[in-house]
Amino acid sequence: MLRVLIVDDEAPARRYMRRLLEAAPDILIEGEAATLDQARKLIHIHRPDVIFLDIILTQGTAFELLEGLDHTPSVVFVTAHSDYATQAFDINAVDYLLKPVNPDRLAQTLNRLRPRATDYLTSRTRNGTRQIKVRELTVIQAEGDYVRLHRAAHANELMHITLKRLAAQLPSPPFCPVSRSLIINLDHIAHLTHQPGMQTEVNFINNVAPVVLGRNATLRLRRAMA
Repeated sequence: MLRVLIVDDEAPARRYMRRLLEAAPDILIEGEAATLDQARKLIHIHRPDVIFLDIILTQGTAFELLEGLDHTPSVVFVTAHSDYATQAFDINAVDYLLKPVNPDRLAQTLNRLRPRATDYLTSRTRNGTRQIKVRELTVIQAEGDYVRLHRAAHANELMHITLKRLAAQLPSPPFCPVSRSLIINLDHIAHLTHQPGMQTEVNFINNVAPVVLGRNATLRLRRAMA
């Protein structure tokens, strides 16, 4: 599921984009914004995968909006102005769509976006903004409004997103939510070891530290592995 936000100061333009996007089976529209302040708030709350963004907005421009965000989604510009294309691609925009948007042209854009949603997480962590390869993740643990990412190639790091919202971005399988606070990549499991008290230690094929699961989490994991 590709989670998107529509940002345009014209209500008819937002309604038109919503109709086009709702026709796609794997698009979830998290919200709409007409101003810079509304857009910043919605991006902070929903942390979308993509924003469909008009260039000229009430009290500012799209480029002002993108400065200083605490979450960096992919950007698709949707505008009536063709003279901003160079500036748009200077900030690595995924696409630049001219109004009125052609449905077939939008379909091409969505096809470009889908692999990004599957293969990478793009977010600001305490170490800066980066793209994280989903397949590298071994264990994901909830820590309040953050999640801790455990992967072999890099030191563990915090990502500012809730576990529930992150889980919606991960392919299942191989990612298995074994509890409200823990997600495990089934492809990285080496073996399970029984522990006292109906607990199970999960060992991984890389150097990520083992985790110990209680009875209910163990049952969920074994069902997922079956």
